[in-house]
Amino acid sequence: MKKLMSALLAVVMLLGCMFAFASCNKEPAGSSADSMTLNVGAYPDTIDPALNSAVDGATYIIHTFVGLVGYDKNGNLAPMLATELPEAVATADGKTSYTFTLRDGLKWSDGSDLTAEDFVYSWNRAADPNTAADYGYMFEVIDGYGTDKLNVTASEDGKQLTVVLPVDVPYFYELCAFPTYMPVKKDVVEANGDSWATKAETYIGNGPYKVTKFTQAELVLTKNEYYFDAANVVTNEIVFAFNDDDSSLLANYKNGSYLFIDSVPNDEIETLEKDYPNEYFVEGQLGTYYVSFNVNDPALDGFTEVEKASIRTALSLLIDRNYICSDIGKAGQVPAAGFVAMGLTEPDGKQFIEKNGENRDGSGYYSVAAEDYSANCDEALKIFADVAASSGKFTVTDNKLVGFPTLTYITNEGTGHEAIAAYLQALWGTYGITVKVETQEWATFLNTRKNGDYSVARNGWLGDYNDPISFLDMWVTSSGNNDTQFGKDAHASYAGYSYDGKDGLTWAESYDAIIAKVKSSKDAEERFELMHEAEDILMQTGAICPIYYYTDIYMCSEKIDGFFSSPLGYKFFMYASVK
Repeated sequence: MKKLMSALLAVVMLLGCMFAFASCNKEPAGSSADSMTLNVGAYPDTIDPALNSAVDGATYIIHTFVGLVGYDKNGNLAPMLATELPEAVATADGKTSYTFTLRDGLKWSDGSDLTAEDFVYSWNRAADPNTAADYGYMFEVIDGYGTDKLNVTASEDGKQLTVVLPVDVPYFYELCAFPTYMPVKKDVVEANGDSWATKAETYIGNGPYKVTKFTQAELVLTKNEYYFDAANVVTNEIVFAFNDDDSSLLANYKNGSYLFIDSVPNDEIETLEKDYPNEYFVEGQLGTYYVSFNVNDPALDGFTEVEKASIRTALSLLIDRNYICSDIGKAGQVPAAGFVAMGLTEPDGKQFIEKNGENRDGSGYYSVAAEDYSANCDEALKIFADVAASSGKFTVTDNKLVGFPTLTYITNEGTGHEAIAAYLQALWGTYGITVKVETQEWATFLNTRKNGDYSVARNGWLGDYNDPISFLDMWVTSSGNNDTQFGKDAHASYAGYSYDGKDGLTWAESYDAIIAKVKSSKDAEERFELMHEAEDILMQTGAICPIYYYTDIYMCSEKIDGFFSSPLGYKFFMYASVK
């Protein structure tokens, strides 16, 4: 049983055991129960494997779908629909191929046959720009991406799937375990359009559970008798209650209505740690909590792109990350001096963040040391003064910005998110900057941010697999996760970069070129140096304002056996039972 971990312990766990999953109770189940009611979030924006980009949605999906690869009951990467993890094979033209052999007798939850052709359809659907999948760019590692068809073929008997990659990637098996790479049933999807994933009767999956009820209040899952590993699924029913009110969550947990909650009220953290030592958990997590700025924000129209970047950088420097971690987060979060999360390692064994900053000395892109906060604020005021002088749009008098545009900060519900929003509103207000805070319902918030209808937004990202590119390729022009909107509008050009011998490239052109080179490189050291260059550009724009490296807070009843979670944020209940 784990209590509150220090930041150091979180780092050690991530470094030494990136996918050694945390568990409520790893002892074998003493008995099974008919049902368990849990909470991992609000009503999801989508639970279509191709369209989902949220962690809560992914947790629902991994209980109803499964891919070629997945995670076994011990939290280890393992073959699922595939009989084994195949070896990479070099092709005659210098590419790499993988051939997966599917298990015998695979079925969808409606009892119909599942074949390798289902993967060909599903992967091409997710990669198709017309599908508008946020994670469509994840298929860039497969040959044929950007054309009419991926280089993925099924054998005539439907038993084998062959995938060709331009360059082998070290995390390909992890991609195959990711929800976006899971198969969907062609006839159901094409007969119902996007609505197929909104109703129990059309939500046909292939995972350990099938959906029997889907309302605004809850998602009810029943054991799928056609699942290939059904013998190891011991609980007949899982009820995922939709709720994002921290106080309500805790009340339902205390009265026994919920056996698991994925969030708690911030002002209750110290009490819960003391009163529930065996049920309150804080685990290491591979992710970064940050603030994103919309580069196309109309509030800053009239400023040059360089001035906008300077404004964003100055706003970031004013933030006291140590205060946020100690007085708001209260769960071992670590102040972040870069976007890529702690816990990812270089080929030489060092942490990626140890080489943060253009000097590659680990100092980061700004200091997060408590003793340097005052100097950060002085630097921010100097930047504001320079922008005021060059733009003539506001003045700086007595450390206050006079005539500066009003900004709108959006966040979703949650005591922690709302406390950080209130802090930033008050902090920036002391410098004369008016900030309006809008708290939005979860699905609305996701789409407002995605559409760029905001000035500043709370944000967070958990790695999708164990490689820094998972934090960096989301900012390419074509990415549906590029909430900052770089490359999404002509006036956000931010010209002036030089990359690969070409001068005057826009931010998007430079960044896209670097990420493309990362994905085509066969040299590990070159890949990592290029990824550092990409983060240099990302941080130079000021559009990403890292706050802290995540920890995962949840409460899990001692009644539950066999639950585990991952540093990627997913919660696994398919092998759990209630004793």
